[in-house]
Amino acid sequence: MTDPMSAFDGLAGRIADIERRFAGLRDDLAELSGTATDESGLVSATVDATGVLTGLTLAPAALRAGTEGVAELVLDAYRRARTAASEHVERHTEGLDVTLGAGLSDLFGRPGDFSALGRLEETVARLGRLDDRLPGPPA
Repeated sequence: MTDPMSAFDGLAGRIADIERRFAGLRDDLAELSGTATDESGLVSATVDATGVLTGLTLAPAALRAGTEGVAELVLDAYRRARTAASEHVERHTEGLDVTLGAGLSDLFGRPGDFSALGRLEETVARLGRLDDRLPGPPA
C-alpha cells in the first residue's frame, strides 16, 4: 500500500509539472488564428484559436450573390478558417496530451480546451487547501 503522503507528494509534483507546461500555453494560443477564403475567393474570414470570428472581408463581387448567397460564402469561409485555426492549435500543442498522460488529459481536457485550464487551476487550489489541512511531519 502506498503511503498517503507519498501519493499526495507525487500528485502535487505531477500537477506542478503540468502547471509549468501550461504556463505560457494560454498566451501562445491567444495569438494563434486561422484565416481562410470561401471556395470562390470572394469572402475571407479570420478566427482566433477558440473559433471566434475576428475578421471578415467581402469582395464587392460577393454582394452580387444576394443575401442567401453571401451567407453561404461567409459560412464557407468561416468553416475553413475554423479548420485552419484548429490545425494551428493542434500543431502548437502536438504531443502535449501524450506528455501529460491519458488519465490527466481525460480529467483536464484536450489541448485547445480552455475550460481545461480552469479545471487545472481549481485542482491546484484544492490541493493547496488540502495541504494546509494535513498535519505537519512529526517533530
